[in-house]
Amino acid sequence: MVTLWVMRYSAFLVFSLLLAACSAQPPGGELKVAVIGDGPLADELAAEATAATLLQRGANGELATGLATSWRFLDEGDALILRLAPLRWPAADDKPGAELVANDVVASLQRPRSADARAVLADAGLAGRNTARAPIARVVELLPRPPTPFLLDWLAEPALALHDRRGNPYPGAYAETRADGAISLERRGSAVRSDAQAASIIIDRPDAADAVRRFASGDVHVVLGEGLAGLATVRAGASGRALLLEPVHGVIGLAFASTAVTRSKGATGTLADPRLRQALLLAADGQALANRFALSALQPQNRLWDGLPAPTDDRGLLPAERLLRAGALLAEAGFGPGQPLALTLLVPPGAEPALLASELADRWAPLGITLKMVRSGQADSKAVPPHDLVLREIVARVPDAVAHLARWRCGRMQPCSAEADRLLDEAGRAGNDLATRAAALTAAEAALMADPAFIPLLRPVRWALVASGVSGFQANPLGRHPLGRMLPPGAKQPQPI
Repeated sequence: MVTLWVMRYSAFLVFSLLLAACSAQPPGGELKVAVIGDGPLADELAAEATAATLLQRGANGELATGLATSWRFLDEGDALILRLAPLRWPAADDKPGAELVANDVVASLQRPRSADARAVLADAGLAGRNTARAPIARVVELLPRPPTPFLLDWLAEPALALHDRRGNPYPGAYAETRADGAISLERRGSAVRSDAQAASIIIDRPDAADAVRRFASGDVHVVLGEGLAGLATVRAGASGRALLLEPVHGVIGLAFASTAVTRSKGATGTLADPRLRQALLLAADGQALANRFALSALQPQNRLWDGLPAPTDDRGLLPAERLLRAGALLAEAGFGPGQPLALTLLVPPGAEPALLASELADRWAPLGITLKMVRSGQADSKAVPPHDLVLREIVARVPDAVAHLARWRCGRMQPCSAEADRLLDEAGRAGNDLATRAAALTAAEAALMADPAFIPLLRPVRWALVASGVSGFQANPLGRHPLGRMLPPGAKQPQPI
């Protein structure tokens, strides 16, 4: 009898200890994420989770409160008032941290710590003097010059994370460590927050096939693809219901290598003649490229920005008419089926870029253009093979067409257009006059394409595999998915503070 009682008591004690151990675990569980692609997405996700910004992105890509709990525009959008949350800086030397005040925010904006921060401030209209003020302790006033309808979006960018006068960042929702190529994010404190649902997050960068295997076995909860890379592998190996596709702002297309467009006494690049660049633009067929993928979400795009009106120049011709015009331009420049134009296209690793290159080669061959494909991302990343064209996928984090088109300004890119620069300046000065802004943008894009430095082909996409039971993942036009807003399968939905 005593033995039976001891056994029952021991079992009860073991169960109690196990229950206590489980309850001691921080709520939210561990979210496991795989990122496919060679771009900056993994680093951007980590920065978003660790940065403390005035505003943040919600699960649907919408703007949400951050260090600022409320905001309102004044003077028809020319001024912005933000009220700060009652927060304190971290304690130091056993002394409580100082209160976070508006002067801290103003000082942080006036002392950008990186080139990215300076660029974002310029796009937000906050790079000039007297564009940020602290009228009272917890109120920040911003006076962008020129005003922009995307000011709130820029304030949510991790590049504008708050830092003190010594450059120390204000702690964000998660702390970051890196080891063996993986990024580990640990929530600061055990309390669940709206922007810190999971207790920990692991971001890894496997290849597409490995990511699909790990997703199928439940070892990875979310797989995020930052472009076309890995999409064919994922479509072949993953459940169709798990795959989500999102068209996003930006452009997929061909950039000209600087050596290919150089014209000087010492050397003349292969594509220095503007007639050749215009011929390539007209001969490219985004619809045929999209058809090769057989994805409704992948759409052709013959403009540098997806939101602009259909072009009224030669890009608006029917495909057969564009080919005829391209052939005529090639002939004027001395090329054609009897005198081929030999070009080399640099593409990233993967089957998808190779598919695009193959379709382009087939399309251009009847015109007398031979296209050779070479790969980037080899073992020695510094040894880039000689090339004339580069396949680029450009995705805008903020839906600001002025900032997007600015990458082709004179001083940043050749060839360029002084007229396009003037029109982009006009679009920026239009501020919140959306009609004037849109008209100037349309004219600027047309000026850029008169002597193109880039050949647009497709609208970019983001794709994802999301396990059943993951909460907080919502498709959205920006393709933005803050990891702190997600919970892994099986994790109870806690009440955030």
